[in-house]
Amino acid sequence: MSYTYSNYNSDALKLRALILNARKPFVLRNFKMNWKCFHVTLEEWCARYDKEVNASQEFEVMSCSQGNQTPHWERDRKSLRMTLTEFLEKQKSASSNNYWIGLNYQRINEMPTALGEGIDFSRLGFSEATEECNYWLCSTQTNTPCHYDTYGCNIVVQVYGRKLWLLFPPTTPLSSTRIPYEESSVYCEENLFAPNPQELQQLKKLQSSAYRCILEANDVLIVPKHWWHYVEAIDLSLSINYWIPLENDVEEQLKECIVKILIERFVKNGNEEEQKFILNPNQVIAEMQDDAEIFKILHYLYEKTKSDCSSEKSRRLNVTPCAYQYLDEQECQQLVEELPNGIVEYLSPMSNKDYEVLLNQHAKRFKPSNGSATEPQPFSIIKKAIINSVCTPAVIDHIKMEFFKRYQI
Repeated sequence: MSYTYSNYNSDALKLRALILNARKPFVLRNFKMNWKCFHVTLEEWCARYDKEVNASQEFEVMSCSQGNQTPHWERDRKSLRMTLTEFLEKQKSASSNNYWIGLNYQRINEMPTALGEGIDFSRLGFSEATEECNYWLCSTQTNTPCHYDTYGCNIVVQVYGRKLWLLFPPTTPLSSTRIPYEESSVYCEENLFAPNPQELQQLKKLQSSAYRCILEANDVLIVPKHWWHYVEAIDLSLSINYWIPLENDVEEQLKECIVKILIERFVKNGNEEEQKFILNPNQVIAEMQDDAEIFKILHYLYEKTKSDCSSEKSRRLNVTPCAYQYLDEQECQQLVEELPNGIVEYLSPMSNKDYEVLLNQHAKRFKPSNGSATEPQPFSIIKKAIINSVCTPAVIDHIKMEFFKRYQI
């Protein structure tokens, strides 16, 4: 399709075009979405949730001291069932500073309709997003390890509270890892929550690449494809996000399929302790696909240049994928100028001083331990190094290109 400015006859369509052509993050400040379900306080929304659902929910619980040893805290997390009102009450206790609690990555379409009433992304030009978004309810210090999503472009709406977002461009030399393995997420080894002394010095070298955003209630953040991001709740927080399916996601899905083949075949040969270490808890060993099934998916992705992969995150991509970065930066700037003044705030790299202050503050959280129980003894250093070497993004990209050359049908 040829895109011209005549296509953008409303602010919503202009915003859609800017989002789909984002090359660096930007924020819409105090951009009220006016979703009816959130025309109440957080306490009132949680009380309504409890009334509508009439059941306790399984929250993730993590000790702050335990999380300071590794950014990949998911394998060490505990779970605790409680109502949302009970969750709010726990935040009033002084002991709440010792742990964080989160109800994360919850599908809106799995909630009672009343709890998501009015949620509509059409003001941003994405009316199709309504059924495919997720909500994240969490306490102070709840964090997401630094990673990038292999699929899509991310829209994040902050509903209550504040969150810190620390973002880095795709080319930033962070140390990628696929352990713990989670389909569609590439983590980095560096611990942004509580860097140890060695990590602190390495992270300080990235000062020219760090973008910070304090997302406040009613703000909307756009995270472009493959941007690294670390997220931490500053307050009790509730946010809604939507990953926009993109036309060029199909190549990422094929590469993720290759990673899946490599990781799962390695895991099958390991013992239970190694399997638990390699896989994120949301990757179920029993759901591993056999050769016939996984190669069928790989063949399907090879043939279909604009279709979806049957994975957990990409199953939601049941709408037409969007074209991506089809306008140049000059055309995007013209769209910004046509919107109300000040509506779009592009993020800029942090100052060296601000970045150093932030890292030093986070480094104070690190407390040396007498011994880490995170990595099991049977899991040798060489095995971890082999997995990360073979599954590093540059190697997987090369395998994909070789596969295209060699798989002739």
